[in-house]
Amino acid sequence: MRTAISNCGRTTPLSILLATALIWMALAPASSHAQHVMGPMGSNSEVEVESVPADDEILPSPPADLLIRFSTYVRLVKLTLKAPDGDPVDIGFRYQGEVSRVFLWNLPELPAADYYTVEWAAIDPSNLVARGSFNFAFGPGARRPSELIPEEEILAPVIVPDFRLIDQR
Repeated sequence: MRTAISNCGRTTPLSILLATALIWMALAPASSHAQHVMGPMGSNSEVEVESVPADDEILPSPPADLLIRFSTYVRLVKLTLKAPDGDPVDIGFRYQGEVSRVFLWNLPELPAADYYTVEWAAIDPSNLVARGSFNFAFGPGARRPSELIPEEEILAPVIVPDFRLIDQR
């Protein structure tokens, strides 16, 4: 039996690819969809990142581990987990200098909190720093971190006169 998306009776490579992707998405476990792609956040690097849990995700229970997947090989130089009050959770991360695309980090048992923030930094092959963060929440009644984290206030531009330009006689 031949299964493919038909294009006026013709099967194209694109239609086969789309059919395969749709079948994979339908059969894949829900946890595989819990990823997000981050671009270079506040950094000079072009490295893209996926993570599990995903940014702003609500999980049914505390995650047992973190997964961070980079678009290229990097050295992970920072990995922190913080509670909403900013206190770090000791996850035992120590810089080891290994180069990889995928980092899986086991987590301790996390106490209930409104949300947690993961901050990371890595050095890419060009020795540029890539860094970013993501938030997640868990448990019954949990709310998305984006609903709980206050948006940064937009500051009005401040104009400061340059007194060197004023004639001071």
